[in-house]
Amino acid sequence: MLIKEAQVPFISRKIAYDLLNSGYVTFPKGIDNAIKEIEEIIMDDVLWEREIEDKAREILAQQEEENEFLFYDVDRREVFKLIKKKIAEEEGFNINKEERIEDLSHFLVKELWDKELIDYDVRDGKIKNIIFNSIMEFLNREKEARDEAFKKIEHYKRKLIPGTDEFNLVFQRIYEQELRKRGLI
Repeated sequence: MLIKEAQVPFISRKIAYDLLNSGYVTFPKGIDNAIKEIEEIIMDDVLWEREIEDKAREILAQQEEENEFLFYDVDRREVFKLIKKKIAEEEGFNINKEERIEDLSHFLVKELWDKELIDYDVRDGKIKNIIFNSIMEFLNREKEARDEAFKKIEHYKRKLIPGTDEFNLVFQRIYEQELRKRGLI
């Protein structure tokens, strides 16, 4: 999953404030209304991806049940990705990261403009690029925070076992600290 549900409010605020700080955009109905609309649009995208993943899991489970011997030497993650890709293509959902963010950025500009939540006097492409860069920057900084949290756990004096409650608690605490350091929450 590219964007997680918990990230949506943070990405939405980042997009709105990046648009505001660009100097190109005004918010005729207030920035809070724009943030709410951005959140709804991104959440719909996240939920659509989740539906596709759920369908892929169902198909994978069904295939495993029907053809047990075929999955003996198969990497489930790879099969899952192939099934997800096929379903996404059928539904017109783009799973390529950059293309998907570009489509989402374009859709956000269109919807915010149509609902008169933003106003600007520059090309649509310039606004789309601001949104695209906001999302990419958020995702890149979030990945840095996650990687740093894992790195810090590796250097703990007492070794923690991934998947345990203790590991998850420590990871979550460190991860949130790293997100705060990067200004993501």
